[in-house]
Amino acid sequence: MDVEFEVLQGPLETKPEITRVEYDLHDLVIHIEPEYDAKPIIVTFDSSIGYRVLDEGNLLEFWDKFNLSNGWLFQIASGGWFDLESRRNGFVSQHHSDVQEYLIIGVNECVSVLAGEPPTVVLPRLNKTSNPTP
Repeated sequence: MDVEFEVLQGPLETKPEITRVEYDLHDLVIHIEPEYDAKPIIVTFDSSIGYRVLDEGNLLEFWDKFNLSNGWLFQIASGGWFDLESRRNGFVSQHHSDVQEYLIIGVNECVSVLAGEPPTVVLPRLNKTSNPTP
């Protein structure tokens, strides 16, 4: 299956590590350390529908397209986790047109997110907040 995507956050100077994933009823918050023991980049989804965390070794078929030299935050248009889940009759979110898919990659873990809106990204080194737009 071909994957169509857009890079939302380009490559960093170092190899980021996903160090924490927090979920409560309202927010999904993902912490990414751009280097060991650095202040994290914080990615927040306030309308997540679902997420999964996988070791990068479980996504080997995608690494020719997704790798840290291209970026670390991607929006998936087709051919990703949403399409895989949509093969199941019980996956009711496939019938909602506002579901968007995102992929955050790190050195060891990757987080796939299905959400109704783009995330908010806080880049501590630049001390700014951005809302990636598709």
